[in-house]
Amino acid sequence: MLKRRAIKILQLFTVIFCVFFLSCRHHTEKKLEAVIEDHKDLELPRKVADSLWRRAINAGDFKAYNEVSNNYWLLLKMPELYYYAQLMANRHQCPEAYLDLYDMFSWEGTMNGIELAGRDSLSRNQALFYLLRAYELGKENAVSYVHKDFGHRVRPPKSITYLKKIQKFYEEKK
Repeated sequence: MLKRRAIKILQLFTVIFCVFFLSCRHHTEKKLEAVIEDHKDLELPRKVADSLWRRAINAGDFKAYNEVSNNYWLLLKMPELYYYAQLMANRHQCPEAYLDLYDMFSWEGTMNGIELAGRDSLSRNQALFYLLRAYELGKENAVSYVHKDFGHRVRPPKSITYLKKIQKFYEEKK
């Protein structure tokens, strides 16, 4: 699964590099629009994506989730992916969905000028909850994230620890 993340990142960098390279060469706006339209060629056809989401969410098909979520990552369709990842995590305890949610909450990028990484304590607690759930459910590449966040020698806390922190935050806001 670490290989899958590496492929996602490589594909994302390839698209960004192509756009950057073409813009640096001062191509006309028309040429740049053509590149962006070519990016649409990477998108799964709507019927295929809908079918994969139905199989993933209605039947708990983790392979279907993997295929369509990889495509959404590639196309940076974060709002839609967030919604579907929540459903997969909540309904089917899908480790990959939990890890996707962690990635979304901790990604350092911006989209439309909005910083995506949650730097507030609530968002950080949610991200760590998602990471630890993925880890507890056996997601292989969650281990490297856990080591990064908690260290190699320390046994990570249980995800319930962060769920309780999230709950406490909302109880204090009453």
